[in-house]
Amino acid sequence: MFTNELSLFLIATITSTLAGICAMGGGMILVLVLPFFVPAAAIIPVHGVAQFASNSSRLAFCYQHIHWPFVWQFVLGALIGTSLFSVFLINIASQYLPLFISIYLLLTLWFKPIAKLFGKFESFYLVGAIQAGLGLLVGAPGPITVTLLYKKLVDKEQIIATASLLMGITNLNKVIVYSVIGFQFLDLWQLILASVLGATLGSILGNYLRHKIPNQHYMTLLKFILTSLALYTAISTAIKINL
Repeated sequence: MFTNELSLFLIATITSTLAGICAMGGGMILVLVLPFFVPAAAIIPVHGVAQFASNSSRLAFCYQHIHWPFVWQFVLGALIGTSLFSVFLINIASQYLPLFISIYLLLTLWFKPIAKLFGKFESFYLVGAIQAGLGLLVGAPGPITVTLLYKKLVDKEQIIATASLLMGITNLNKVIVYSVIGFQFLDLWQLILASVLGATLGSILGNYLRHKIPNQHYMTLLKFILTSLALYTAISTAIKINL
C-alpha cells in the first residue's frame, strides 16, 4: 500500500546523503526520479519541499560556518530572477517539464560551452537570479552556485553551510511561487512527507560521511548516474507524449 512512499523515502535519503557529502548532485538526481512518483505538474513543487527539508536539516549541522556576505547578494538576485522566469512558468505545458528538465541537465553535463559559461560567473547577484529563476522551470539548475562557492571559499565546511542556505532559499522560493499559482500540496501529502523524512535522514548521514568519501570519486559516479537518468527520463517522456 505504501510502496511508492517507501521507495521515495529511500531515494530522498540517498540523494540528500549525496548532497551532504559534496554540496551538490542530490537535488539533480531527485528531480529526475520524481516523474516516476508524481504527475508532471507536481515534479518541481514536490522537489522544492523535499530539497528545502534536505537543505534545512543539513544546515542545522553547520550553520555557524555560513559566509553571510554572499547570502544578501544571492537573495537580491533571486528576487529578480523569480520575477523574470515566472512569466515563462505560467506559459509552459506541464507534460513537457520532464523532457525539458532532462534535456537541460544533459546539456549542462556534456555541452562544454554551457559548463564554461556557468564556470565564468563571478557575481552572486547573477547566480542568485539564474539559480532561483531556472529552479522554477527545471527544479535543479545544477551546481551553478556551488561552483562559484568553490572558487570564492576554501573551507569545505563553509562551502557546505553557505550552499545549504542558498539552496534552501532557492527551494523555499519554488514552494512559495507554486503555492501562489495554485498548486495543491496537500493532494500529495503522503509522498511529500516521505520525501521530507528521507531528506532529513540523508542530511544526518551526509554529515557523518562528508570527510570519508573523496570528491573525485563522487563526481565521476554522479555524472554517470545523472546521464543515465536524464536519458531514460527524456526517452520515456517523449514516448508518453508521442513526440
